[in-house]
Amino acid sequence: MALHHTQFDTIVIGGGQAGPSLASKLDARGEKVAVFQEGPFGGTCLNDGCRPTKALRASAHAAHAARTAAPYGVHVDGVTVNVAEAVDRKDSIIGAWRDGATDYYENHETISYVTARARLTGKDGDNYLVTFGDKTVTAPRIILNPGARSVPPPIEGLDAVDFLDHHTLLDLKEAPGHLVVIGGSYIGLELGQVWSRFGSKVTILEHGEHIISREDTDVSDAIAAMLRDEGLDVRTGVTIDRVEADGGGAVVVLGDGERLSCDRILVAAGRIPNSDDLGLATVGVATDKRGYITTDEHFLTSAPGIFAVGDVNGRGAFTHTSYQDHEILADHLAGGDRTVAGRIPTYALFTDPPLGRVGMTEAQARAAGVNITVSNYEMASVTRAALDGITPGMIRLVVDADADRLVGAAIFGLHGDEVIQALSLLMHVDAPASALATWLPIHPTVAEFLPTIYGGLEPA
Repeated sequence: MALHHTQFDTIVIGGGQAGPSLASKLDARGEKVAVFQEGPFGGTCLNDGCRPTKALRASAHAAHAARTAAPYGVHVDGVTVNVAEAVDRKDSIIGAWRDGATDYYENHETISYVTARARLTGKDGDNYLVTFGDKTVTAPRIILNPGARSVPPPIEGLDAVDFLDHHTLLDLKEAPGHLVVIGGSYIGLELGQVWSRFGSKVTILEHGEHIISREDTDVSDAIAAMLRDEGLDVRTGVTIDRVEADGGGAVVVLGDGERLSCDRILVAAGRIPNSDDLGLATVGVATDKRGYITTDEHFLTSAPGIFAVGDVNGRGAFTHTSYQDHEILADHLAGGDRTVAGRIPTYALFTDPPLGRVGMTEAQARAAGVNITVSNYEMASVTRAALDGITPGMIRLVVDADADRLVGAAIFGLHGDEVIQALSLLMHVDAPASALATWLPIHPTVAEFLPTIYGGLEPA
């Protein structure tokens, strides 16, 4: 920890994807900058989110490929997974990245990087007061990048058992015999599949009528069918009455009286922004009813000179949106004209195979009153998917027929997380959807079918 000054030009609270990168840009412009991070460098993504989960996903993919190799003429007997070794691999990769970045900032000659909980405690003239421990530092500009955290739902008896969240699950050294996942959204589905491939019996419980409820229902149902075909017990429309401790395990009592005995419970339902212990009220920073800090299109809060980036501003709980927040804000502070107003939402569900999504769903486009044409295509009819033997999934294009613009797309299946980005770029540059009709793609790939799928557009 190196605190080079007590008076700064900018103080960053939070060391996730946006804060340190922004600090580096401001430092390069000659500003005196401090970064405060309570926990390990990198926030959720680096430590227990995107990257470590994908490292374990790779191990799970290898196990699944070995078990299902016979149709390819490859015969592998006695496939087992050493979860401890998979976790060690994950820790080695993530640890190297985290240690390298931590060392860079802790030993930076001009950026002050402090591992401590920091809070706003008021204002002195044009400067905001930031307190950590028994020390106070000041700056006229504050960047808030504290992220978000998991919060368990109010289920009777849940706090009496040693339940897991997506942080603690990543450090298990062996697969539970039966893992019950509470929550059928992105985290629950991804990690449920990983641990099923590691050898656990997995039951996913979702309160809604469909998993990942923000997606079109047929897309959600296709993903649920893929997971069920793989052996996961995916249940929707489920209510949980209570949880009971049972020796070293637990019993989940459902609303219909069924008792599910399990070894461990993963709670993957609900996250809230880390805005509740920042001292926001002392400086007049407003939040919405869910606790997200309200910002304008340049991430300025209701307090002059205080900006909020990343998960805490409610503009997209993704690493890539957080990172782009820092790019937009850095541009704004340098006098540029970038804003968040034109950002097109895009993300992926990293099941295997994955779902790539951009823009509006078909249901959202209908609700918005857009005159849409829609084309659907089964992944089983895509040559590359058939050759690779990975055929679950579907592709959907949603086009504004009046404007000749793609307004949304979903690609569930082989390489969906990569192919969707070609469509995201098409939308980002505001190119006509009809450009797909004359585009020359490479054969054999998943993307090569986009012109064919475009040609299948029909009024919805």
